[in-house]
Amino acid sequence: MKRNRVVITGASGHLGYHIAAECLGRGWETIVCIRTRNANVRELEDAGAHVVVCDLMDPATYRDAFRGVDCLFHAAAENTTSVADRERVLGGTVGLAEAVLNTANECAVPVVVYTSSVVVVGRSSDPEMAFDESTPVLLPDHAGGFESPYVEGKVLAEALCERLIRDRQMDIRRTYPSWLVGPSDARGTPPQQMIADIVAKGRKVWIDGGISIASVVEVAKAHVEVFERGQAGGRYVLAGENVTFRQFFGLVSEYAKRKPPAWRLPKSALFAVACVGSQVFRWFGRNFPVSPGYVRALVGRFSWYSSTKAQRELGYQIRPANELLAEAVTDARRRNLGILGLGKSRVAATVVESTGAPLLITGVPGWLGNRMVDILINGDRTGRFASKRPVRLLVEPRFRDLLQLPANFEIVYGDIRDAAAVRQAVRGVSAVFHLAGAIYPPRIATLYQVNFEGTRTLVDACVDEGVRRVIYMGTDSICGRGTPGNRVFGEDTPPTPYRHYGTSKFMGEKYLMERTAAGKIDGTSLRGFWFFGPFAPERQKGFARMFHWPRQLVFGNGRNLRSISHVDDIVAAFFQAESCRESFGKWYWICDPTPHTVDQIYASIAQAMKVPYRPFHLPVPACACFNLLDRAMGTLGVLHPTIHAAGKFHFDIAGNCDPARRDFQFEARMPLAEAAKELAGDPS
Repeated sequence: MKRNRVVITGASGHLGYHIAAECLGRGWETIVCIRTRNANVRELEDAGAHVVVCDLMDPATYRDAFRGVDCLFHAAAENTTSVADRERVLGGTVGLAEAVLNTANECAVPVVVYTSSVVVVGRSSDPEMAFDESTPVLLPDHAGGFESPYVEGKVLAEALCERLIRDRQMDIRRTYPSWLVGPSDARGTPPQQMIADIVAKGRKVWIDGGISIASVVEVAKAHVEVFERGQAGGRYVLAGENVTFRQFFGLVSEYAKRKPPAWRLPKSALFAVACVGSQVFRWFGRNFPVSPGYVRALVGRFSWYSSTKAQRELGYQIRPANELLAEAVTDARRRNLGILGLGKSRVAATVVESTGAPLLITGVPGWLGNRMVDILINGDRTGRFASKRPVRLLVEPRFRDLLQLPANFEIVYGDIRDAAAVRQAVRGVSAVFHLAGAIYPPRIATLYQVNFEGTRTLVDACVDEGVRRVIYMGTDSICGRGTPGNRVFGEDTPPTPYRHYGTSKFMGEKYLMERTAAGKIDGTSLRGFWFFGPFAPERQKGFARMFHWPRQLVFGNGRNLRSISHVDDIVAAFFQAESCRESFGKWYWICDPTPHTVDQIYASIAQAMKVPYRPFHLPVPACACFNLLDRAMGTLGVLHPTIHAAGKFHFDIAGNCDPARRDFQFEARMPLAEAAKELAGDPS
């Protein structure tokens, strides 16, 4: 039997990955043309795919990969509902299709399976109408205008396919997927992002209209069947179960354990909100989540389709929407926690084999904890610290079954305040990296329960179980703020905890040091500053988006000093201090060696984002008002993240990391300029 040789574009994305996986599963020689490697590509490479890193707009970088193949699956495209940057989106749809399909023709590729979209077929105002292959596609000069550049680009690409079939006799077989949900969506397609948003925030209203929800796995299988069994030049709608928006929102809310939407939002009201919101957001250099054109095209209309032809000719399977959405909600929870890709190998790191007692890490999932686990699997940017040492995680029960990690990771579910669970977690470990902590809980009491009582419970369990080594994640809030005579914290700076967070963290650190002084344990505290780095929470992404406003808001005069701590440098400090006896009973500042003014930090980020830095400095007296408000709310046991941060942003909060360099050779490898570039790459 002949072994097919195929090439796939877009394999680092959602559908393209599954098409490539299906081809590999059938034993075919599989080539994937990708722009950048990610976890999806690494999995395909491990399964036997040949990876070609290229620029699809430059045929010279991939032309050789197209020669001698039996089929090209062209699934790469810019997938967005945004109305911004029309030229870029058109380039990523019709422009990309033109370059790739012309190259396929030049290389005499016998069959091309091109992934279009049901958006080119349009939507119906009649819920009894389900469009199929016989429905005329929209024309390039669509009279009603296009709801987004993506739809325009896909319509233009459809016309391109028609010309190539007619004028060059190419065998281009087109597929028209509907809303795709399913695993391995590394970037977050619009449907998956919408589900994640409902899981995170809930949905109070529903709108008229409906969508068709399809399984990405089944759609990928159908693509391969189009090559094997499809008609030359054939067209196949690959949709799913047709549901109303009210049903969709209700199912997602049910599986996310949130209240279903209670009110219907009329189209006219949403259209008015979209018009006003678009104007306001444009002033801040951002795009409103819903454009007026999108509302006009989507609300009150039904994106319902029939896949009868694909079912009959290809054996296409349609999975029930409730099953797909239940799985999608679980993935959305992982996405919202930043752990969707955690546990996957992305690079061929040099992994240190290790045996013996496990290392216990608390605070996963969490910003620092997630990155520490990721570095243990993949290494840092230079490949350091990748290891197969046994690792145990103490994870809150509410995150049960969300982590998907390699076999050398063991999970113990329990609360840091639960003595029995903590004792089970520490039993037999070699060391503990204590990263768990509450930062911005709604109620201040939680700070003391987690940061002090939880730490005390952990330290006591280690003493009882004979575990000596504990390294604690401290904070700059233990020393509060600098003074005119001492703007930068040193190793002799006395503790002056800032508010309840600083006090609760200091109490935890103090207890660890007291037990160390008593000879019961070998404790060290590593104090961090303003965090940067991978696995950042939404608040950091929101901060990055602010740089696209006409003016960047700065609390204070911008001349106060701040230190930054990159999570990779903090992770390195934990591993470097682990076996350092000189660090027992001490605390250290872990940060960039050079403090910067806030204006310098902001200017570096703006430069990395290629936007002008035009600060709007909120006067110090206004910051003092936020400080007073934060204090007043604290007396009521309430903590508001924005008010708390604004109330101290104008202070000097910087440290000297020389003692860490002296005792365990700590060197910050992610200076401000690099951290700024990294932040600039993830503003949305």
